Amino acid sequence: MLPSTLLDSDHLEPGERFEFWRHALSTVIAPMEITSDRTADFEGRMRLIMLEDIHVFPVTMRAAAARRTARLIRQSDPDLLHLALLAPGANPLAVSQHTARDVTGPGELYLVDTSRPFTVRATSSGLPLSGHCVEIPKSRLSLPPRTPVGRILGHSLSGTRGFGGLLAHLLGHLGAQHHTYRPSDAPRLATALTDLVTGVITQNLDAGPPPDPAVAERTRFLAIKEFIERHLADSALTPAAVAAHHHLSTRHLHRLFQQHGTSPAAYIRRRRLEQAHHDLSTPARARTPIQTVAHRWGFTSHAHFTRAYTRQFGVSPTRTRRRALDQQRPGS
Repeated sequence: MLPSTLLDSDHLEPGERFEFWRHALSTVIAPMEITSDRTADFEGRMRLIMLEDIHVFPVTMRAAAARRTARLIRQSDPDLLHLALLAPGANPLAVSQHTARDVTGPGELYLVDTSRPFTVRATSSGLPLSGHCVEIPKSRLSLPPRTPVGRILGHSLSGTRGFGGLLAHLLGHLGAQHHTYRPSDAPRLATALTDLVTGVITQNLDAGPPPDPAVAERTRFLAIKEFIERHLADSALTPAAVAAHHHLSTRHLHRLFQQHGTSPAAYIRRRRLEQAHHDLSTPARARTPIQTVAHRWGFTSHAHFTRAYTRQFGVSPTRTRRRALDQQRPGS
């Protein structure tokens, strides 16, 4: 499992919650002045996922306002870009930095630079703030010198089209599936996330594709993997279908996967088996028939699924299910 920490105000007394949350945000992002009209019954929850020096966190909280001042910047500057993607139904945010004054709504994202003063505030006191945030060191980004990033800081950017859509899918996937990755996967995930943030910046600056061909190739590979992830349950998902969707030859697709020590078919099979293993290992799903789980993840033959699963995990699906059932019994 990736290193992560759950920060939840619910376990505290009501009078302690807002101060706890104010300190948590100022620590995770940067020192800020945080205010809210709901301090008496404040609620906040985030899952802080660490990808080396990049922090990713899905967050839900009461309406609030955050202000980073020149004085606070002089005291501490982590030299980060703070990116926030708002969830469907979230409270729109009024964001200002430098000369930008914009409102970011559900399905949109914004970037601010912790080295410059900024203000972010909820536009309504009734709706919660919810979405995904990323704290990424500026030194991580594959941008040429003097890239005018300031032109897009504080502005509302699309979280559904282009690189914004890919980034949104990855953040949602990490929030839901972080437990399926190993700590050794963190560097690769950090690289993928960095490439997508770079893509968002360059695309919104209308600067063309990322300047480094290696970055462009990694971004394409990530887009292919994200497409596969979204269609794992489709039994018609084949290397040929993947290649056609991305306007590649199957030979080019195979070369991309060979650079990562696998093949398209092997990768699709492994991800399907991993998802099936997760379902079979989850006690809450222990009553779902094994054949249903196999079909849910794109396996049309129960016998083929059983053989492939046993080769991958060294135990049969039935044995994995039995262990999950054992965990449900009282006293287990």
